[in-house]
Amino acid sequence: MKVFASAIGQYDNVGDTVLRRAFLQAVRTAGDLHVYVGRQTTDQTDALGLTPDDVLHRDSASWRAELSRTMGRTPALYAFDTGETELERRFAQRYLRLAPLLAANRLRGGAAVHVGVGVRRSTVWRHPIAAVLQTCQLVAWRDELSRRVLGVGEVAPDWAFHLGADEAALRSDHPRPVLAVALRAGLPHDPRPEPDEAWVASVREMAERTGLEPVFAAQIGRDGDLAELLAKRVGGSALCWESARHTDAEAALRALYRRSAVIVSDRLHGLVIAATEGASPLALSSHPTDKAARTLAAVGLRAAVVDHRLTDAGAAVAAVEAAAARRPEVVDRVIEARHALDRLVARISALGGGKAA
Repeated sequence: MKVFASAIGQYDNVGDTVLRRAFLQAVRTAGDLHVYVGRQTTDQTDALGLTPDDVLHRDSASWRAELSRTMGRTPALYAFDTGETELERRFAQRYLRLAPLLAANRLRGGAAVHVGVGVRRSTVWRHPIAAVLQTCQLVAWRDELSRRVLGVGEVAPDWAFHLGADEAALRSDHPRPVLAVALRAGLPHDPRPEPDEAWVASVREMAERTGLEPVFAAQIGRDGDLAELLAKRVGGSALCWESARHTDAEAALRALYRRSAVIVSDRLHGLVIAATEGASPLALSSHPTDKAARTLAAVGLRAAVVDHRLTDAGAAVAAVEAAAARRPEVVDRVIEARHALDRLVARISALGGGKAA
């Protein structure tokens, strides 16, 4: 059986390639993988874990033609792209265009899966998307809010939990002298004020009171300038991207997180990847339904949240101390998440005849 999956991510976002690498590893177990990567450069695609047997598609027209040619004649597995999405008209139209093909494919014995997806907010476009999802054999959201908004499927951990250090390394008591901080930088379409003096003072006190060395990480390449600025203002060092290669950036970040007791961040995959290297995540959140808060809650880490403004230094220090104390629990939750994802992979594999079951 052929397996069709898209793997499109941001050019400087390690989280996008990490979660899709795990996703592609999962769906590959169901058959021969055909993956649409579009115009992404090798800086990104080299981090997707592709194999010589995988067939890459870069042209959208030929990709759609191959989908129609195969799914219109023989059973195949279609895997919707993973990660965060918007319930917008353009996405609803994309789902609706696929619906006849998915239905015909299912009648021929094929299948479709929609796994590891989260949505930001509810809109009227949830109705047509939910209707199309009825053609899927497996729908699994990465948080409960998304499942509730769409009204179909179940909840499973984010795919990035499936990668990282093994259990022995996670449970190791090797020194962790670092407080990692990864803060989202503003963009022209999403401006964010620079952290104020109260925020800077709180982070400085976090480090001083816990005896941890603050390291400001650019989880995404464009966060580098802010990381360097905060390192100067707070006192500490910065870890920025030295090249555009996702494999290099990921390796450097994972090495940092293996030395970290706690990570404080508003970057979801900074928190998740750090947790898979044994650091305890503390999400900077402005709302209970923030992407990071709800995705961590889905794996049982509901207490791993602090107000993003950090206006109360005492509360901020207490939150970091509590996070450090929770590290054994974090390890347990990461291992449980991996077991849940193992079961999900087995179900996907079975849909394609169990190539790796």
